[in-house]
Amino acid sequence: MKVAVSSTGKELESAVDQRFGRADYLVIVDTETKAIVQVVDNLAAREAAHGAGINAAAEIARAGARAVLTGYVGPKAAAVCEKAGIMMVNGAEGTVRAAVQRFIDTHPGQAVGPASPASRRAAATSLPAGGAMRQGRGLGGGRRRGQCDGQGRNRQGR
Repeated sequence: MKVAVSSTGKELESAVDQRFGRADYLVIVDTETKAIVQVVDNLAAREAAHGAGINAAAEIARAGARAVLTGYVGPKAAAVCEKAGIMMVNGAEGTVRAAVQRFIDTHPGQAVGPASPASRRAAATSLPAGGAMRQGRGLGGGRRRGQCDGQGRNRQGR
C-alpha cells in the first residue's frame, strides 16, 4: 500500500511537515517495502494563493496513495481525499520513517494491500492507543456549545 507523508525533505529521515497543503514535499512510501517510491515536489501548491490543500490532495491521488500522514488535513483537502478514497491520519510527527512505522503498527490490517472505502473511513476516525494521533472536537467539545454557546439548538427554539 502506498502512503503519502507531508515532509520537509526528500528522504525517510526528513521531518514530517505539519502543513499538508503547503508542505515542501509529499513523500510516497510503500508500506510493504518501507521504501520511497515517489517524491512529489509541492512547489506549485506552496505558492498558490488559494487551494494548496486541494492541489496537494489531487497530487497524492494521482500518485496512487491510499493514505496520507500529516500534521493536519484541512476541510477542503479532506473532501478531495475522501472522494478519492484516501485515508487521512492527522497528528503525524517525527521523521517520515517513524510516521510510516507508526501507521503500520496502528493500522495493521490496512497497511498492506487494498482496503474497502468503509474500512478506510472507519480507520481514519479511530484513535490508536495512547492518543498518538490527536484530533480535536472543535470549539464546543462535542457538547453543542460552539461559537453560539448553545443558542438556536433546533428549529422549534428549544
